[in-house]
Amino acid sequence: MQLSWVRRVGIAAGLGVGTAGALAGVLLLGPIAASILLVVVFLLVWPLAAVVRHVADDAPYGSAALVAGVAAAGMLCLPGMVRLLAWGALGLVTALILAALFVLIDLAVPDRVPRLRPSRRQRKLVRLTETQLVEDEQLIASLQCPLSIEELCGVWSETATQLAQGAAPRDRQAVAEVRRICLDEFERRNPDGFNRWLDAGAPANPGRYLLGNSNN
Repeated sequence: MQLSWVRRVGIAAGLGVGTAGALAGVLLLGPIAASILLVVVFLLVWPLAAVVRHVADDAPYGSAALVAGVAAAGMLCLPGMVRLLAWGALGLVTALILAALFVLIDLAVPDRVPRLRPSRRQRKLVRLTETQLVEDEQLIASLQCPLSIEELCGVWSETATQLAQGAAPRDRQAVAEVRRICLDEFERRNPDGFNRWLDAGAPANPGRYLLGNSNN
C-alpha cells in the first residue's frame, strides 16, 4: 500500500514537471513550431505503436494513440526542460509548483479500479463461432453415452497425450470439457478408486485405481 501511494505521487509529480517542460517548450519554440513537432512525432510513433500492439500477444499498453501522444509530449518537454534550467531558480520553482499541483489533484481524485483488457491470445480462445460451439456440444454429448470405465480411462489417456503434443485453442477447450466429464464419471462410478487416484497424484493412467470395484 505504501509503495503504491509513493508510486502515485511520483507519477503525478512527474506529470507536473513534464507539463512545465511542455509549456516552456511552447514558449521556446513558439506555438507553430511546437505544433509541428507534436504532429510529426505523433505521426511517426503512432503506426509503430499500432504494429507492436497488433503483433504482441500481451501488449504493454492499450492504445497506440496514447503512446504516440506521450512520445510527442516528451519530445516537446526536452527543449522545455532546457529552458527551465536556463531560467535558474524561477524555472525550478515553476516545475515544483506544477508538480505539487498535480500531486494534490491526484490525491483529490478517488481511486479507480483498472479495467483489465484481455490479451490477443485470450480473445482468440473465445472466438468460437456458433457452428463450432454446436459441433463441440455434439462431441461432448456423444461422449456422455454410457461408456465403460475402461473406455473412459482410455479417453483420459488419449486426451493427456493430445495435450502433451500440443493442440489448437478450440481443441484445448473441447479436450478440457471431455476431461471434466471423465472426472465426473470416475468419481460417480468408483469414488474410492477416484480418491486413491487423486491421492497418488492423478497419474496419466487412472485405470490402475479405477478398474476395480467400479459401478460400471
